[in-house]
Amino acid sequence: MPNEPRALAGVRVLELTNYIAGPIVGRMMADMGAEVVKLEMPPRGDYNRGPMPPADAAQRYSPGHAFYNRGKQSLCVDLKRPEGAALVRELIAHFDVFIENLTPGLVRKYGLSWEQLSAVNPRLIMCSVSAFGQTGPLATFAGTDAIAQAMSGITSMTADAHGTPIFTGVFMADGNAGVSAYGAVVTALFFREKSGLGQYIDLSLSESIFHLHDNSLCSWLFSKGAEVPAPFGSHRNGDGPHGYFKTPDGYLILVVLTHRWKQFTEAIGKPELAEDPRFLTMQGRSDNRYVLAAIVEEWIQNNFKTREEAIRFFRDAGLIAAPVLSVPEAVNHPQFKERGTMESIEVPNFGPIPLPKAPFHMSRTPSRIPPTIALLGENNAEILQNFLGYGAERIAALLDSGVIAQDPALAHHG
Repeated sequence: MPNEPRALAGVRVLELTNYIAGPIVGRMMADMGAEVVKLEMPPRGDYNRGPMPPADAAQRYSPGHAFYNRGKQSLCVDLKRPEGAALVRELIAHFDVFIENLTPGLVRKYGLSWEQLSAVNPRLIMCSVSAFGQTGPLATFAGTDAIAQAMSGITSMTADAHGTPIFTGVFMADGNAGVSAYGAVVTALFFREKSGLGQYIDLSLSESIFHLHDNSLCSWLFSKGAEVPAPFGSHRNGDGPHGYFKTPDGYLILVVLTHRWKQFTEAIGKPELAEDPRFLTMQGRSDNRYVLAAIVEEWIQNNFKTREEAIRFFRDAGLIAAPVLSVPEAVNHPQFKERGTMESIEVPNFGPIPLPKAPFHMSRTPSRIPPTIALLGENNAEILQNFLGYGAERIAALLDSGVIAQDPALAHHG
């Protein structure tokens, strides 16, 4: 709806990022109404623009680029040239937020450090996203999502029952760092409204995902190291049964809380389990969870022809159960459909594609995906003209000299 209020309307964001964590910050801010300009470097721009199946060079957009960078304008500047960095420093006076996720030290090399930019714009909020942060012995080390998960201790808990690490299946550290950075930036904007002051945000993937630790870390801390966290595999320790069970046509997750244990045994027609010495206490059920799981899974296999039948049975019995959905099943599930979890936009060469939007259901300022995907440098002229007052001849000279660049396809549009 074009006339609805936008929570971040009027906020201008300049984003110098690649891949996932950094782009998520700008993507979410765009969904909430901010004007986001993606600052890219020639010749390829964001590394996500590179060929990514099923994209090819002729498409100009990879699926990854469209997924993480929809709703943003594109300004392509060669920051390795002093003229390019000077142009960005001139531009920063007109922006509220600067987001970057380059290797620590690179923005300073380009003349775009916090000290240099805040001197131009004291109200600026700058957020640097990196694997380990800007300080500490690992600050300059290369890091990825998997590295951050491993270093945070999360991977040690994401393992099978024998302790063999297993990938989470999604880029948890990248995604959580992006959401954490969004929260930090919006918090800094709120503080600036009260104080008039900008500030620098140093955010790391490893600390963002470390922050997700739960009862395992809590138990270790409060037992003063006596309870050492260990992975629990596909059946969780504590309350039980609590895990993944195979049905004739897929997996479900069943959670039986302690106060529902006797109710569960009666529902499945096995009240004797409640008197079994192995399962008398929560600790017993936890210690013997795989023995209990085998009994429950055999019962499920013998009593239901489909996963949906089993889930309906457990829910009717007042127990917590849900399907383990595949990605296509989740995308098409009525719950997500009704809540508008995804919004369809037109992606050149792909047609209409539904994409996930910022998950904020706000009564006055809902999230909306701006339906634009910019070619590399597509907005060079309008940005330099609107913010800096550059004329057509000056812009053309910058393009000819290579200080700014654009996708060759844009030459056909003048």
